[in-house]
Amino acid sequence: MKSIILTAVFAAALAVGLPATAEAKTNVKIYFGVPHYSYRVGPDYHFRDGYGWYRPATIDRGRLSCGEAKWRVRNSGFRNVSTIECRGRTYTFEATRRGRDIIVYVNSRTGEVWRG
Repeated sequence: MKSIILTAVFAAALAVGLPATAEAKTNVKIYFGVPHYSYRVGPDYHFRDGYGWYRPATIDRGRLSCGEAKWRVRNSGFRNVSTIECRGRTYTFEATRRGRDIIVYVNSRTGEVWRG
């Protein structure tokens, strides 16, 4: 009895023109590169017609020079500062504080100074 009712419902759906299966339609766009926004995220964002707001990419944005990082170590109370390495995200220095030699690290992007 069940199969007869199901067959009748399916036949009625075909006769009326209703789809037997539902189709899901999606509109997905995939972009590579700089993300664009529908609103201005910050003061350094620029508008591009047809795309929206974006932040222009710059090389090594906000990265400290080795000399500036060394100056920050000196201003943090260290003396006799000598450079060990100035590459990558963390710069390494050797310095003296209260008569002891200490390894000091500087974040090349934020300028944060800490000792090892």
